[in-house]
Amino acid sequence: MRVAVSSMGLVTSVGRSAQAACAAIRAGISRPRRCSYYTSLDSETQDTLPITSHPIRAYTEGFGGAGLWMRLARGALTDLLGDPGLPPTSDVGFWRRTGLLAVTASPEGERFQMEEGGQRSLEEAFLHPLLERLALPLERQHSRLSGVDHAGTALALQGAWRLLSQGACERVLLVAVDSYLDPLTLQWLDGAERLKAGDVPSGLSPGEAGVCLLLEKEDSARRRGAAPLAFVTAVATGREPHSYLRGEVSTGAGLARCVREALETAGLPQPYEGDVFSDLSGETWRAQEWGSAVVRLSEQLGSPRLHLPCVSVGDVGAASGALGLCLATHTLQRGHTRQGSALVLSSSVEGDVGCMVLSNASSRPPER
Repeated sequence: MRVAVSSMGLVTSVGRSAQAACAAIRAGISRPRRCSYYTSLDSETQDTLPITSHPIRAYTEGFGGAGLWMRLARGALTDLLGDPGLPPTSDVGFWRRTGLLAVTASPEGERFQMEEGGQRSLEEAFLHPLLERLALPLERQHSRLSGVDHAGTALALQGAWRLLSQGACERVLLVAVDSYLDPLTLQWLDGAERLKAGDVPSGLSPGEAGVCLLLEKEDSARRRGAAPLAFVTAVATGREPHSYLRGEVSTGAGLARCVREALETAGLPQPYEGDVFSDLSGETWRAQEWGSAVVRLSEQLGSPRLHLPCVSVGDVGAASGALGLCLATHTLQRGHTRQGSALVLSSSVEGDVGCMVLSNASSRPPER
C-alpha cells in the first residue's frame, strides 16, 4: 500500500509556511542568531563561548516545555488547514475518520530527567491538550504519541500504515515538534559536549520546528478529488548495535539495514543515485555512522545527492524526520529530484534509526 502525502504545514526559522520554508531551505537561506540567554563554558580556559542558534523569532519567545511544543504544533496545523483543497473543520464526517500521530522528543532519559512513566506524563501534558485545542472532531482512540527523538517520524509512519491498512482511519495527521532552544535542553546538550560553541569544529547548532503532514490512503485521496503531492512507498526502522549514548562508535549496521530494506521494498533501481535527505548536523558520531553505513551499502548506493536541512534551520530534534519528508515532497512536487524519488534518513542518540522512501505523485507502484 502506498500512502499519499496530501497536505503539509511547517513552521521554521526561515519560514512559517510549508511553501515559504521549503523554498528558503532549497535556496540555502539561513537566519542564525547568537543565543542571548545561554553560553557554553570552556572546561580548559574557563571562558564562556557563544552559541549559534536558529530560533523562530517573534514566535516562540516566552514559551517553554509542552507549551512551546503546542505553539509549534498549532502553527504547523494552521498552515496545513489553510490548504483550500481540504474540507472545513466543521466537516465531522471527514475529520472523524482521521487519526492523529504526534512525534516528540523522548520523555525519558537524561534530557528531561523524567522517571519511569514519562510517556504517559507526556501524553497528559501534550497529546491530550493538543487534541482538545485543535478544534477538530478527532477520535482519541486513534491518537498516538511517538517519543523517540529523530527516528520518531519513521516509527510513527509505520503506525500510520497499520491504522490505514486495518481500516481504522482513512487518513492520519502526523504532527512532529521539537525545540533544542529551551535552557534545560541546552544544558543537556552542553553537558554531553554536543553543542557547536566558539571555534569547536564539530557539534550541532540548536534549532526548532513544527511540522504537520496529512497522510491518506491513495484511493481515499482520489475519491475526494485530492491530488497527492507525493507517495510514501516504503518505511524501514531498526536499531544500531552500538549507540552514541553508550559511548560507543557506531558501525552504521542498523542504518545500512534500513536503507537496504527500504530500497528493496520500494523497488528502486540500485545502485541508487537519487536524492537523500539526512539529519546529519555537524556531530562527529552522526558523520561516523553515515560514513560506515555508506561503506556497507557500496552495492546499493552510487553517488546520491545529499541534502542537509540543518544548514538552514539547525538541528530540530524530533521534528527532523518530518521536516525531511516535507522537503522531499516539495522537491518531488517541483520535479527537482534526479530519479523521481527520495530517501529520508533519521538516527537517534538512543540508537533508533529509520529510512523513508518517497516517490513523485505520477509514479506507478512497482510490479511484484
